[in-house]
Amino acid sequence: MRRHRVWTGKLALVVMLSLLTASWVFADARGVTKDGIKLGLVLVKTGPVAALGLPNGQGMVDYMSYLNEQGGINGRKVEVIWEDDQFEAPKSVAAVKKLIHRDKVLSILTTGGTQQTIANLEQINEFKITNIPNALVREFFDPLQPYIFAMGATYEAQYQCIVDYIVDELKMKDPRIGVVYEKKEYGKISLDAIKERAAKYNIPVVAELVLPTGSVDASSQIMALQKENANIVITCTLLPATITFLKSGQKYNYWPTVFGFNWATDDMIVKACDEGAKNYIGVNFVGAWSDETPGIKLARDLAKKNNREVGLTSLYINGVGVSWLFGEAMKRAGKDLSPESLKTALETLKNYETGGVFPPVNYSSTSHAPGEMVKFFKADVPNKRLVSISDWRKPKELK
Repeated sequence: MRRHRVWTGKLALVVMLSLLTASWVFADARGVTKDGIKLGLVLVKTGPVAALGLPNGQGMVDYMSYLNEQGGINGRKVEVIWEDDQFEAPKSVAAVKKLIHRDKVLSILTTGGTQQTIANLEQINEFKITNIPNALVREFFDPLQPYIFAMGATYEAQYQCIVDYIVDELKMKDPRIGVVYEKKEYGKISLDAIKERAAKYNIPVVAELVLPTGSVDASSQIMALQKENANIVITCTLLPATITFLKSGQKYNYWPTVFGFNWATDDMIVKACDEGAKNYIGVNFVGAWSDETPGIKLARDLAKKNNREVGLTSLYINGVGVSWLFGEAMKRAGKDLSPESLKTALETLKNYETGGVFPPVNYSSTSHAPGEMVKFFKADVPNKRLVSISDWRKPKELK
């Protein structure tokens, strides 16, 4: 009798363990249920730089809503939880912790800019947070960061393309380059890239001038460039300072060809500067709002449908592109969606097209680097917009 009770007890324990094991095996992955997927988004919504985060995040949210209207991801509807970090690294870290531990999201679309993402690296790796940060620095993909996927051409590649364009397209007899830059990390990286590339073509860089983002006047910089007869100006400044520079140039009747990088290549620059932008050419790794490609048409339709007053159109397009890549990866991961399968699925994108939103996307298990491709855009002053003047291109291989 006692032996029977012992045997019965052992059987009950085995059954209980089997049930627990089964429930563990068939449990949903973090952020994934039979009917839904929860994703996080950490991006500035309020404060001095809210104008940067709002269109970017709205593009991400609107594209996920669009996928839901198409039936969701393999039958699951996507919920995006947007946390405002006010562009501050400590608040970004707290937001990531909240999304992972309290909301239990599958992943986070973006952890924001360079400093915010660096501050979150430990959490990103520990909790397998596949994300596409708003940062173009090489250390996020070289060496490989397993859960970070770079989205656009590095600053070095953008400025290499600009110098190539000066040589191949402008064909000026005596180009004299002046550089106007922000004395921050991205500005110094960009300045060095310009000088190195110009040296390979034997083009003189005749001026290196600092213009802080908060500047309201660039008179001294304009006069210094005029003194050096700089007929080309390459700006390494964000949108506000670039607008200040172009307006100051117009005031002094100074009309060089002016180039700018992705953060200053937006329709806003023509709307703000009007005739002052007539010689402006920018590069970007997203298409222009005026493009008639399928992806850009979709972005415009989404903005209209969701009643968005898109100030910075390039950032809205960028947001659509980021969610587009996540959506495709989640589809490829299939029913067994998890943090690890999401990462693996993104690594299968080969020459993947987003209808002109991004250049062809290529990731692999050994490289999450961007394609280093950009398009050139010129100011269309009468229509207050930028228009494409090139196809996607990358820096030339020079000896």
